[in-house]
Amino acid sequence: MIRAYPKFLFWYDVFKRTVSSCLKLNIFLVIVFITLGGGTFFLFPLEVQAMTIAEGPPRPAYYQQLENYQAGVERFREEQEKLKREEALKRALVCHIIQPGETLTRIADLYQTDIGSIVYWNGLSNPHLIFPGQALDILTIEGTLHHVCKGDTIESIAVRYKTEPQVISAFNLLEDPSKLTPGKKMVIPGGIMPLEEKKAVQATLIASRHGERTAGPGANDSPLFKWPVIGNITSSFGRRGSSFHYGLDIAVPYGSYVRAAAPGVVDYTGFQQGYGLMLIINHGGDWSTLYAHNSRLLVEKNEVLTAGQPIALVGASGNATGPHLHLEIAYNGRRLDPLLFLPYNN
Repeated sequence: MIRAYPKFLFWYDVFKRTVSSCLKLNIFLVIVFITLGGGTFFLFPLEVQAMTIAEGPPRPAYYQQLENYQAGVERFREEQEKLKREEALKRALVCHIIQPGETLTRIADLYQTDIGSIVYWNGLSNPHLIFPGQALDILTIEGTLHHVCKGDTIESIAVRYKTEPQVISAFNLLEDPSKLTPGKKMVIPGGIMPLEEKKAVQATLIASRHGERTAGPGANDSPLFKWPVIGNITSSFGRRGSSFHYGLDIAVPYGSYVRAAAPGVVDYTGFQQGYGLMLIINHGGDWSTLYAHNSRLLVEKNEVLTAGQPIALVGASGNATGPHLHLEIAYNGRRLDPLLFLPYNN
């Protein structure tokens, strides 16, 4: 009598055979893996494994040559960049040797800068007490010059002139910005002269009025100019942003009288873009004055004037943000700093 094979025993037998086959297959694969080299991870210490991985196939010789070439190119670029920055620094700060007969006005005109900046950069107490052979530091870019004092840091200098420490360090080729030598001259590109320094320089220029009368052709014959209006100076002669301001801006209430700064003859009246309603007075001896941004002119061309005579009314014509007088003083067509020729008291 044949006994029935229980169904669950049948499936149990199938499962056991399958597991046995899989186990044998796994053992076979492990043996193959070890035989082909994978067993390095199991049969050798870590040092040998690392050596095996690191060595690999030798690189062609041209790989090293290529790396050397790339490193050389990078060094060349760095050297060229350093040379460019050194050249830029040399061009930005020049040393001018005063020649016989030269004045600060002529020197400022030569370098397209203003007398006030030259006074500040060189610590001059009187802009007219200069002599042939004297050396002057002149900045040819927009910015200012700083002489390092004891206790200065690159951060404090940056704050003083409203710029960034990185800009100062890079332009002056500072290897260690934390070590500054007192007395060192530092160019501050884009730096703004502190307000208190501007006022001090302006006071120096005003106090030295007419000091240049003994220097340069025609200066001895300059008229005794008077203030054409009474007000606050809002913009001085000199560099202003990326442009140059060739006159003096004086804030005055709208409609105030503008008076002739010296005796002369009206040489021009009219409207010009930027200047607005303006007039020019010829004072003789190649001296002239210009008055701009007026609201109304009170004189005509070729009219003879006396000093202090009303010639116009203050306005805001042309390129002006508010009522003020723009005054220019020129000698032989060259515009000069008006503060050098006006009385101390405004």
